[in-house]
Amino acid sequence: MPHFKTFAFHRKWTTFDALGMTSLTVMLVWLVFALPYASGYADHRKSLATWLMNGWADLTWQHGMLAMPLVIFLSYKKRNQLNNTPSRSSIWGLLICIVALFLFWTGYRGNFYYLGYASLHLLVLGAIAWIYGWKHVRILIFPIFMLGFAWPFLFMEDHVAFKLRFLMVSLTEHTLNLLHIPTIQDGTRLVSAATEKHNQGEWFNMNVDGPCSGLRSLFALMMVSALFAYFRQRTWWRRLILFSLSIPLAIVVNAVRILLLTFAAILFGERFALGQQDDYTSNFHILTGLFVFIVSLLLLCAAEKLLNRLFKTERPLSSVQ
Repeated sequence: MPHFKTFAFHRKWTTFDALGMTSLTVMLVWLVFALPYASGYADHRKSLATWLMNGWADLTWQHGMLAMPLVIFLSYKKRNQLNNTPSRSSIWGLLICIVALFLFWTGYRGNFYYLGYASLHLLVLGAIAWIYGWKHVRILIFPIFMLGFAWPFLFMEDHVAFKLRFLMVSLTEHTLNLLHIPTIQDGTRLVSAATEKHNQGEWFNMNVDGPCSGLRSLFALMMVSALFAYFRQRTWWRRLILFSLSIPLAIVVNAVRILLLTFAAILFGERFALGQQDDYTSNFHILTGLFVFIVSLLLLCAAEKLLNRLFKTERPLSSVQ
């Protein structure tokens, strides 16, 4: 069985490498911006760039527009480390590129643009390994990971979003009843229960719609927590802990937001708390979204301080690079 090193070789950067890199860049631009890739449920195929723009137009996935600038910035910060690392081309990277292109073709034939996103992501990883080597891949592994936030996973709005809504409505319903505010949960709707002095629904009758599922704050907080953990911690398991905390934090703070909206509806009416159905959204409703996101960031900072107290404090990455 040949050793892995037999499949790699040392060499300097040549004109052939520059030509290969240019060809790869041109190919990526064509695959993303020019090739009509998938039609979805429409009649005409659109490029992956068009699908990205359509996804980013949705407020839930607008954070994806920041992914590529962040990837470029994070890669630029690694420039000295990359320049000081010798290139060691790997044939395994070429094989990964071939697999990625096959998956890209499969997605094209199957009219499945999510497979196009995944295959391009894999193609970037394989190209780095092929041209520069696996040491460069390890250096750039976090920017490669962050690239995943660029893709809008619209299918989650039908599957994950409803489960999140139902979970947060259940948490809110239990909390309100613990606070002696009689509440009935009807799917994703919260209705004040009938009492001796009030009819059912007289205090509040709120439906938690799709945009309030918490999916937007979940992915935005995951993106921010990944950056926060990367720059504030230096060992992978501590970074993973902080990043993983973003999921329960997003669920809890969004449940708190629904609780605040319920209290506002009781005290000042649903028009003040929510707005007028599809006509407009109240300022209070918008401000609570900003407020709970800030609170989640503060809780993330508190979790980092607790982690540093339980274990040895690490110098932030920004202070050593």
